Amino acid sequence: VVPGFEPLPVDARCARAAVLAAQLRGIASTDRPVVGHFTDHEDVLDFLARAEHSRLAALGSSCPDHFLRTKVRPMVLDMPGDAPLDAVRARIVALHEAYRAEYAAYYDAHAAADSPPMRGADPAIVLVPGIGMFSYGKDAQTARVAGEFAINAIHAMRGAEALSMYQPIPDAEKFRIEYWALEEAKLARMPKPRSHAGRIALVTGAASGIGKAIATRLVAEGACVVIADLDLEKAQAAAAELGSTDAAIGVRCDVTDAGQVQAAIDATLLAFGGLDLVVNNAGLSLARSLLETTEAEWDLQHDVMAKGSFLVSKAAARVLIDQGIGGDVVYISSKNSVFAGPNNIAYSATKADQAHQVRLLAAELGEHGVRVNGINPDGVVRGSGIFSSGWGANRAKTYGVREEDLGAFYAQRTILKQEVLPEHVADAVAVLTGPELRLTTGLHVPVDAGVAAAFLR
Repeated sequence: VVPGFEPLPVDARCARAAVLAAQLRGIASTDRPVVGHFTDHEDVLDFLARAEHSRLAALGSSCPDHFLRTKVRPMVLDMPGDAPLDAVRARIVALHEAYRAEYAAYYDAHAAADSPPMRGADPAIVLVPGIGMFSYGKDAQTARVAGEFAINAIHAMRGAEALSMYQPIPDAEKFRIEYWALEEAKLARMPKPRSHAGRIALVTGAASGIGKAIATRLVAEGACVVIADLDLEKAQAAAAELGSTDAAIGVRCDVTDAGQVQAAIDATLLAFGGLDLVVNNAGLSLARSLLETTEAEWDLQHDVMAKGSFLVSKAAARVLIDQGIGGDVVYISSKNSVFAGPNNIAYSATKADQAHQVRLLAAELGEHGVRVNGINPDGVVRGSGIFSSGWGANRAKTYGVREEDLGAFYAQRTILKQEVLPEHVADAVAVLTGPELRLTTGLHVPVDAGVAAAFLR
């Protein structure tokens, strides 16, 4: 065992893994976006604590099936994981530059005139002593499986060294496997990737209503999604509906608590290796007139939506900047951010706050390639946790209609005479954060079937 390279305590290594995840995912995505997977498996930690780990890791896997998923060799941090953070970050940059140069030289040395173009010079496996292993792939399952193959390679190395000596196949044979003609033909026949393939999203307030519809649509478009909600059981249930943990996970998050917000961000990083897209959707509504609204109600409304969106955006921005590959922040605001209706002072005021946060953050984060946009829905009655918790009854009373007729009432006052559903908002999120509007930022998109009083001007 090398002194200083022993495994860190579990809490310390997970905390440091979350800190490094964004930077590592950024370098692994230099040529193409990838999803990450982190493991602190005991065999990985033991291997990285031993004196021969650097020599053996540099040799790479000897199994063709493994090699296709783990590349020529892993990138290994040659210093303890708990070294000063600035030094670790600088060393990661230097190692990545060296890795890319080495991989390009390997390609040039073995490529023939009819060889396919180099598919990417970034590592699929990154080993960090004391902390664990980060693995990468086109989706969460591929990233996880790459890590499992790397652990099997460690087992092979340890077994071979115990008996005699570990020796991989020659580089020329590795190249022949990596750029195997049949594998290239299979890649050429693969369907066009979905619009959000390889992207990682965090959606707040996503256990029901608009948030759940957004999470569902993003998974359908190929993204990995973290469903954050005040109710952990409902968040986990909603995630389970979307498939395996390779597609979605549920976490508890009170957006008014900076610690819980950071914990949700960290859970995203440890589950999927990074973060690309944040949707500020969590909210509630207390419909009161000016004279009926209490100070406590005003504070609660603003804590959840204005302060909550600020806390989520701030924590996410650190990750997006560290990754260095851009990203998206979306605010689910409301037509009430510009429309003045009766008996709605606290809700509408905080929605206006959110709307201006969009403009402010678009101006501030643009230099980092981060787009910030908003969506202004009309009242979304069906499937809404807000409307089912008393808001619907209050608004129905205000407008003099039955609660069960509220959705139809909202529809009739619009230009298109159609009710706005959660799926309509989810459609807008998918388009705003997809490739078609990649140069759009600072925009508010109305999803209200046409409310003339809420036209932006």
